[in-house]
Amino acid sequence: MKKSIVSIVKIPDYNTEKVKSAVAKSLEPLGGISAFVKPEQKVLLKPNILLGLSPDKAATTHPAIITAVAELVNEAGGIVFLGDSPGVGSFESAMKPTGIGEVVEKLGIELADFSNEHSFECEDNIIAKHIKLAKAVADADVIITLPKLKTHVQMTMTCAVKNQYGLVVGMQKGEYHFRLENREALADLMVDINKIAKPALAICDAIEAMEGEGPSGGTPRNLGIILASADLSALDVAACEIIGLNPNDIPVVQACKRQNFGATSLSEIEIAGESIESVKVTDFKQIENLKSVMRILPMPQFLLKIVRAHWAAKPRINKDKCVKCYKCRTGCPVKPPAIDPDRPVGKEVDDKTCIRCYCCHEFCIAKAIDLKKPWFDRVFRVTKMMNFFNKHLGKFLPHI
Repeated sequence: MKKSIVSIVKIPDYNTEKVKSAVAKSLEPLGGISAFVKPEQKVLLKPNILLGLSPDKAATTHPAIITAVAELVNEAGGIVFLGDSPGVGSFESAMKPTGIGEVVEKLGIELADFSNEHSFECEDNIIAKHIKLAKAVADADVIITLPKLKTHVQMTMTCAVKNQYGLVVGMQKGEYHFRLENREALADLMVDINKIAKPALAICDAIEAMEGEGPSGGTPRNLGIILASADLSALDVAACEIIGLNPNDIPVVQACKRQNFGATSLSEIEIAGESIESVKVTDFKQIENLKSVMRILPMPQFLLKIVRAHWAAKPRINKDKCVKCYKCRTGCPVKPPAIDPDRPVGKEVDDKTCIRCYCCHEFCIAKAIDLKKPWFDRVFRVTKMMNFFNKHLGKFLPHI
């Protein structure tokens, strides 16, 4: 079987001319931009715009990457559209702080329709046989996704496949968090969305990645690379290998495997350009939350919820950092919101209704949401122990 190609190119910083050259170089093993874009085609560029944060925070796709890809699409004769649906607020409101507004103005890029929805159907999907996505998906002839490589407090890592979750408009994303709760089901939904949207190409911004408590509360980490592939799952697997993650621990990669969506192991992938060994980092700070208790403790859903409620880290508002922007309250998928900065001290979060989706942590612009582990986890290191068992004992159990 023909292997999926993942191209890796080194580049130390976001110098605009060098970024364009590096992006073009990353596409050479894939046939160049002309292999994906034909003259007069409408091309949707889908960056990762979680919320309106400056590029130096490493939470959003850097404007230099967007500039490079947009110019290459223009040179191929394509018509560029740009858009995303941030977790809180609109894409328009996020453009100025992220630096994307300058790119849009400079290149005359038209904004894609992320205000209206279009209904899609796919009977082969697991979760979303019928779903509404941004009308921009229906309008586009080609979708090029531009993810940012980051850790993620709920999904462990966010990269190419997960980036299409932003095709779900506005607060409907939060509603799915509430309805599904289980992150394996949420990962299946993300793959379902990709099967509908069918991105033709992924170009990943990993020049400055994010480690620690991503996707917004972590720390920028210079990896100095761009990754590109027509197989989004393959790109995610390569990204895992580079930052020291086991793809088997990533819910989205495992959902790809369940749904036979792209390459899900390094043996199915051909690496072009730089080798993984030459760009791999061994001290990339990972998410410490419990990975997947279901791998070693198969149990009914109601018991899983109990385990999750007691082991999962709980969001807490740091009053010294909170600026009362209320993005945590606005972005909470629970109705009424499980978190509210205006509640009395110590009662800002309702642990009984909080579903541990960590949307509040993602959306907080002041990094004022701490994820506090239960006392017995801090004392007895339950999460660390479970992750150890998950890694070393899981392969010997018959149900895996």
